[in-house]
Amino acid sequence: MNLLDKFTGGYASLIKYAAICLIVAVAFGYTYHLGGAHKEAIWSAKYEKREAEIAKATAAEISRQAQANAMAKAAEQRRIAELEAANQALEQLIKEKSDEADADPDRDRPALSGSAGMRIDAIH
Repeated sequence: MNLLDKFTGGYASLIKYAAICLIVAVAFGYTYHLGGAHKEAIWSAKYEKREAEIAKATAAEISRQAQANAMAKAAEQRRIAELEAANQALEQLIKEKSDEADADPDRDRPALSGSAGMRIDAIH
């Protein structure tokens, strides 16, 4: 210690305490860094888990929507087929009633006959 005092002009104990403080500060800093890295790893794992859950939920929602759209398209096709069948039946009824009207001997009268009124009511 005396030799260090000679070289430093009497500041050997100050340098010794400064070195000890530096070592303690480095130890605390290193420990703090390790804790930060651990915290970052934990948050990264939580984030990745959350992202995976979101991706899974998104895929499930897209699948649900695709199934709902497919069911709606099928129902739409059935309803279109029903409407086309009803339209064809109505067109056939109109054709039959038109043919009956053409064959009606009272068709040239200025007023509707009883059978003409029944034909009109049959369409509704």
